[in-house]
Amino acid sequence: MKHSYFAAALVFFAFTMPAFGQVKKGPPNHGIVLAAAMEVAPVKLKDTTDLALTKNYVFRGRIITLNKEKTAHLCFDTEHMRVAGAWIGPYPAYPANKNMGPIVEGEMVFATKPGPGWAKDKDWKDPRPHPEGPLPRGWAHYTGLYLHDDAVVLAYTVGDAKILELPGSITVDGRIAITRTFRIGPTSTTQSLLVCEEDGLSGASKAARADAPVGLSTPRGTIVAGLIDAPKGATWEAVKGRIHLHLPSSPKETLFTLVVANLPKDAGADALAPFLKAKTTDPATLLKGGVPRWKKTFETKGILGSTDKEPYVVDQILLPEGNPYHASIRLSGLDFFKDGRAAICTWDGDVWIVSGLDEKLVKITWKRFAAGLQQPLGLKIIDGVIYTAGRDQITRLHDLNGDGEADFYENFNNDAPLTLQRHEFVMDLQTDAAGNLYYCRSGHYIISPSGANCCVYKLPSDGSKLEMIARGFREPNGMGIGPDGTLTVGDNEGNGIPQTPLYHLKPGAFYGYKPQTKPGAAGGSWSYTEKPIVWLAKNVDRSAGGQVWVTSDRWGPLKGQLLHLSYGHCLLYGVLLDKKAEPWQGAVWKFPVNFYSGVMRARFSPADGQLYLCGLRGWDTTSTKDGQLARVRYTGKKMPIPTGIEVTKKGINVTFTDPLDKASAEDDQNWGGEWYEGIAKASPLKAKQEMPITAVRLSRDGKTVSIELETIQPISNYMLQYRIRATDGGKVSGQLHGTIHRIP
Repeated sequence: MKHSYFAAALVFFAFTMPAFGQVKKGPPNHGIVLAAAMEVAPVKLKDTTDLALTKNYVFRGRIITLNKEKTAHLCFDTEHMRVAGAWIGPYPAYPANKNMGPIVEGEMVFATKPGPGWAKDKDWKDPRPHPEGPLPRGWAHYTGLYLHDDAVVLAYTVGDAKILELPGSITVDGRIAITRTFRIGPTSTTQSLLVCEEDGLSGASKAARADAPVGLSTPRGTIVAGLIDAPKGATWEAVKGRIHLHLPSSPKETLFTLVVANLPKDAGADALAPFLKAKTTDPATLLKGGVPRWKKTFETKGILGSTDKEPYVVDQILLPEGNPYHASIRLSGLDFFKDGRAAICTWDGDVWIVSGLDEKLVKITWKRFAAGLQQPLGLKIIDGVIYTAGRDQITRLHDLNGDGEADFYENFNNDAPLTLQRHEFVMDLQTDAAGNLYYCRSGHYIISPSGANCCVYKLPSDGSKLEMIARGFREPNGMGIGPDGTLTVGDNEGNGIPQTPLYHLKPGAFYGYKPQTKPGAAGGSWSYTEKPIVWLAKNVDRSAGGQVWVTSDRWGPLKGQLLHLSYGHCLLYGVLLDKKAEPWQGAVWKFPVNFYSGVMRARFSPADGQLYLCGLRGWDTTSTKDGQLARVRYTGKKMPIPTGIEVTKKGINVTFTDPLDKASAEDDQNWGGEWYEGIAKASPLKAKQEMPITAVRLSRDGKTVSIELETIQPISNYMLQYRIRATDGGKVSGQLHGTIHRIP
């Protein structure tokens, strides 16, 4: 296989945890299962320039620890319903350089190549035109996994059969065999399971009754498979380096255990006999939740901001750093229960329940609710149930026994394909008034053959059908949905995109960005197809986060306003909208508050009505801390704040929440600005020039200022600065950074 070093790094980086983050003592404790992507040895695929087809990659894996000694593990592929590999040795670790995904260390027991783990009518040919995304639902579909004490039960369907699978291990005389216990529901068709596969082996087809073990000789030894409680009529098939288990149709449920061991070369199939004496544990008995896994809670506190001068201040909420799970607290999504508790996810795969978010923040309690998710970067609570948006799937988390921990990690939807690249994340999770879910998928290096990345997705409330509603984004790290259904999304500059755009999202539109079509390329290209509400220059926002609409009556005079979060500069902006015609245009103004991490998700609490924001340090940002939870609180202090903007034939009107002092507002020496064409598309004005302000007038109610200009023209970037006073003499100053597309 020939490809560049960059291409190889691109592939491997797709499987890493984020390269930057909190330094902890010891590896993180995810529990007995971790959702991750990885390469599983030792099978090797054909030589091809398509990196997705060259190695035994697992895009949506479940790495499961099989014994209390933590010496036996397997990786289950939820796209193909196959065990990609099982091994004896330490838990797979990330290399120190972080440029590769988790790697297998130890003795491989067996592996299988990418492709269906179960046949459809004895047909093993992958039906997908390109190996992206899960198998068709009619073939096989992953339902989710259950946790019960030290056991993991996988739930999925194959054809018309519902299957529960319990992975495990058996130790006899120091040697470990891998077990897979199945409860298969009634089925009208024959089911065929891929047991194991060894590269390079060939031979004629051999069939045998499954009540005796079967062996496969390999360069590493002899892989032997046998059954406990073998179903009547089951048969083995050994063909071309593969072992298949064929199961007859049955009107009743079938319960049995598959045992696979890697034995010495001279061992016969009868060497597996000691392992076949174990009793079968019914997976159906493990679906009710077990003992708590994360028993300890952690107490922190809040640090209230000063309320002396500003209407809005930042309260800092301390994080449970230094926890015994060695879990990094890089916060990536949050939402609130109706009682005011928050659920917060982390980039590293945890969900925490946070209590005590009251006015004084004296005692904040953190309880780990879930762990081992695959890079969740969005969270939403719907009817009291937590949903997370991860790279692999939208997960619905269920606490089955009421002990404050998730016991069933349900696959709400995993239809979106995945490609081999480092930046294909799932960003944010929002809902509209009808209950539809929305999220963004990035991945700006390589286009999916199905065109399934760099887009915004919509899901109905039952998760049944994934719909791409807009595409052409580079890195859309978050979006917003207004009470009236208005959709907004921010993209990020780079690869031809000159600045960070904030869009009024229109379903069906293409937003101009095209990733490369070949692995190893340095990025994509962009063309100006849709005009954003505002272009944000690098000094305003170098990397956009999400948006949130002000819905709280207790957050001062800004109800109905749109807010934008800057991940790159760790800032919060108010967005002024001029939406009397298409395209929408507007400006942003900076809240006089600062954060020490890249804020990108925000929600209003139903308990105190204040705005809570979370963020992290992972990509390029000005942040100084790896994670943050903060509250922006309204103090009750009145001060004129900009809430509206309108481009007129003569200039720009700016509306404030409270009246202004007439003399200071109409003094044109208190206003100034500059404009320039930062994207070189709409105007010949390239160099920055002073905005030609000729007059300033204040409305009768004292709230709207009309800035008249000598000339008015479409322009990608302007900065309008003011230093005026309120009617009580208080200072009112700020900058508006805006864009003009149209003039009445």
